[in-house]
Amino acid sequence: MFDSKLIINADDFGYNSNINAAIVNCFQKKLINSTTIMANMEGFEEAVKLADKYGFKDKIGIHLNLTEGKPLTDLSGTSLVDDKGYYIMMSAFSPRLFFSSNSKKKIKAEIRAQYNKLLAFGIVPTHIDSHQHVHTFPWLVPLFVEFAKELNLKLRITSFIKRKNFFITVYHTLLNMYLKRKGVHFTDKFGNVNYFMNYLHKKKNFKPVFEIMVHPDYKEDLIIDTWHKTGLEEKLIHLKQLYNMKALNMQ
Repeated sequence: MFDSKLIINADDFGYNSNINAAIVNCFQKKLINSTTIMANMEGFEEAVKLADKYGFKDKIGIHLNLTEGKPLTDLSGTSLVDDKGYYIMMSAFSPRLFFSSNSKKKIKAEIRAQYNKLLAFGIVPTHIDSHQHVHTFPWLVPLFVEFAKELNLKLRITSFIKRKNFFITVYHTLLNMYLKRKGVHFTDKFGNVNYFMNYLHKKKNFKPVFEIMVHPDYKEDLIIDTWHKTGLEEKLIHLKQLYNMKALNMQ
């Protein structure tokens, strides 16, 4: 019996009106079945209204953000924000955060504030991921795992792609093992559309639960992926057709 599951998640819901509209369109066209929302960005309240209007409020996870926009709490003294209180884009990439108990305490408070904002707007998150994958940074992983376990929520794993840097490949392998051992994972594999297409072409039989990450946006009237700057709709249609064909052959 075929028991694989495919989750296609649109990151960055709530980022701005353009991205919000693209994600709504993807839901309407059944290109995606999940999204994760950013509680601190300008399009958040509009995104909540759109989800309510189009009936996918129960398909929203939280896209925790420590790198862009303005945080919901005071993060001064953490090196994450500038003198105006806005995130400095690359600051979360610094291992200095690992050595500061004050920074960890403030980051925990910010994560909780973003989660509580979703609850206040009637959204109970389905799962957790993060903007620019900060939850996979070794100095932040323990905070996210602790938070996920406390709330009995699941956390996105990282992609397994052989990289030029051997140590990054090893780290990602060990991180996924750690997340699975902690019981906070909700999929067996994670990656982008291209990764999954290659996987399907190579495998005759598969049973894992997959999460595919996309970043819908508009370029004129075309739905694109903001990470790859390429058309997204045709890619997702082709991917789902291939997935369904493989699934049918396995029954």
